[in-house]
Amino acid sequence: MKSLWRWSGIIPLLLIALFISSCVTKPVETKPSFYYVTPVITYLKDCPGYDCKVVGELYRADRVEQVEVKDNWWRVRLAGGTLTGWLQPELLSPTRVAAAYFYVTADSLELRECPSPDCPFRKILLKGDRVQKIDENDQGWLRVLVEKDASIGWILAAQVSDQAPKTAAKPAPEKEYYFAAATTVNLYSLPLFSSKVVKSLPLNEKVEKLAHYGQDWFKVRHPGSGAEGWAATKDLKTSPVTAEPPKPKKKFRKKPAPKKPPQPEEAPLEPEAM
Repeated sequence: MKSLWRWSGIIPLLLIALFISSCVTKPVETKPSFYYVTPVITYLKDCPGYDCKVVGELYRADRVEQVEVKDNWWRVRLAGGTLTGWLQPELLSPTRVAAAYFYVTADSLELRECPSPDCPFRKILLKGDRVQKIDENDQGWLRVLVEKDASIGWILAAQVSDQAPKTAAKPAPEKEYYFAAATTVNLYSLPLFSSKVVKSLPLNEKVEKLAHYGQDWFKVRHPGSGAEGWAATKDLKTSPVTAEPPKPKKKFRKKPAPKKPPQPEEAPLEPEAM
């Protein structure tokens, strides 16, 4: 009887505990909504299929957000941007992946359209600029993504390093200013006269020097508008120049007509005989 009485008191407690445990909400496993691109380069499609049109490129370590799932394809959006498209989930990782970054060690470095010194260059990289490696070849060239403006091109591997350049603690250099030394001075997008004109400056307009490319080009900023571009050094001076007075037009005097040589006098005609 005592054991029966004991169990009669325990059973209700067990039932109450079972009821309470059933009421506790179990945590729902949720998949992360953000993922990281694992290949060095991959392509977003405008629809979930291999034959669909490419709408953009993604690079290793890019962070994307899952938007939609269809069959074995995910529609994703690049974090912090508006680029969206479809790719396969096998190309993504829920954990952060590392990318290969390099720093420009040369004072100036051409970002070229193809891996050859004969290829046209798209822009000039400056010392300390950081780039992400996308591809490489066996001739010493790297295809890179420039971090500051997302431009893509080829550079020489010998002119970059995986270590950031050391910057010794020193006072900021004084700004260098120049003045337009011609009636019109053009700022170009590249240190080439054939490149796009960013802005035209009048005589004696003041600009700040930012960098140089060889001895013939300065990269400058126009303080008034914030425009930046490349100017030929021959068109800049360290101080304002005096405008040249208009040159007087040369007056051309008509040459006198050459004098005709004197004609011999003709003898008077003799009267005809009657």
